[in-house]
Amino acid sequence: AADYYVDANGVRSTTFRLDVLDLPTVDKLSMEYRFPAYTGLEPRTVEPGGDVAAIKGTDVHLTITPTMATPGGRVILNQDQSLPLTKNADGTFAANFTVKAQGFYKIELEGPAGEKVNASPQYTIDVLTDQGPSVRFNKPGRDTSASPVEEVFAEVKADDDYGVKNLDLFYSVNGGAEKTVHLFGGRSE
Repeated sequence: AADYYVDANGVRSTTFRLDVLDLPTVDKLSMEYRFPAYTGLEPRTVEPGGDVAAIKGTDVHLTITPTMATPGGRVILNQDQSLPLTKNADGTFAANFTVKAQGFYKIELEGPAGEKVNASPQYTIDVLTDQGPSVRFNKPGRDTSASPVEEVFAEVKADDDYGVKNLDLFYSVNGGAEKTVHLFGGRSE
């Protein structure tokens, strides 16, 4: 705390008092991504947390450690929605939201006089696009002719941003019945 006044060109103001208060801010932010079931991905923890980048439908669980004891707070999503923080037994706070669209979020904590204090920077929420799978024949290259007694070796590569569960090759010879060869049946990372 301090007392001060302003003196300019021989004119002196009255004396003012400056009181200093400690305000709570976010000391540590941890995020856990819980991905949609179809991805087959295990939950992933990000420390330190902040900006969110995930596919639509991902649940983001926040764990917030404040710099000092505070009774509560909230998460502001896109300036138009707020989520209350739940206080944990260890003094941390928790909140969660589902990634639905591009946007922003920030954390507010309750100050000593009950006021809402901006306790974090504004973080971005980026929605990542789920890319479709791709399948490519490495061998044979272009059109290949084979005699009726010749075997044709095929090398196939399949990619997906969340892994490949199954890969089957469907083919027919000279317009005959379609046949299937099961190439892969497990999870690939």
